[in-house]
Amino acid sequence: MLSLRQAGILDVSDDAVCCSTGLAGGGGGKKEICGAVVSGIQAIGLRHGRADKSVDRKPAMELSGRLVEDFRERFGAVSCRELVKGFSDFNSLERKEHCARFVGDVAAWLELTLKVRETDA
Repeated sequence: MLSLRQAGILDVSDDAVCCSTGLAGGGGGKKEICGAVVSGIQAIGLRHGRADKSVDRKPAMELSGRLVEDFRERFGAVSCRELVKGFSDFNSLERKEHCARFVGDVAAWLELTLKVRETDA
């Protein structure tokens, strides 16, 4: 979320950034789902989510599913463990640069997709 804010893709509060801190390393460093993907889903929710059950969740669900599918197609997995399996040192600069590519890809996907969605609305 912080990267998306820094890139100017989302204007989010410090609270929103803080709540996504634990996503790093596949969720608390457990190497589960890629934090870039989860942050992307959160960003979609901020734009198209609902705070009331009377509001349709379909737009957020469809876009979130599309992000997951597109990411998996592009990189072969959404699992952090799979995405970083070639790195013996999880804390290495090389691994961090590798993952920064995922963050950049999700940010670009969001920028394009959310702008296209806004022009369709």
